[in-house]
Amino acid sequence: MGFALKVLTPDRVLVDADAAALVLRSSDGDMTVLDGHTSVVAGVVPGVVRIDPDEGEPLRLAVHGGFLQVDTGPGGEGPSGLATEVALMAGVAELVSEIDVQRARRARDEAEALLADLRAGRPEEGREPSAEEEGAASALARAQLRLEAAGATEPTR
Repeated sequence: MGFALKVLTPDRVLVDADAAALVLRSSDGDMTVLDGHTSVVAGVVPGVVRIDPDEGEPLRLAVHGGFLQVDTGPGGEGPSGLATEVALMAGVAELVSEIDVQRARRARDEAEALLADLRAGRPEEGREPSAEEEGAASALARAQLRLEAAGATEPTR
């Protein structure tokens, strides 16, 4: 018997299942949530999240930041007698099976080219990046995360 897990985005409930484990990177470091986990609220940093369901194959998601809430209280059926409910709330999260790898590669290439153009001839040290540079760097990070989650980090150019 695992715990109740929901992965929520503003658009939909991405995952609503019983899970044996949730593996992610929080603002405090890597963490694994199991049934009976201590109640906690934590920031989730962008990264690949793995869900080990009670039954079936593990799910992988690209999560672009968010928050994790683990609530544990009495009433569980496991050996601890505690019930665990977990919610991962993210502005953007995608199941690996839904990632368009070719689109992510194009986005990565476009962001890299834009960053190179914006940085051309400008010294890196001691200057603040422009808003346009920050936007391009964010787009590059999102594309790279999608490719990492999909296992497609090697370019096919």
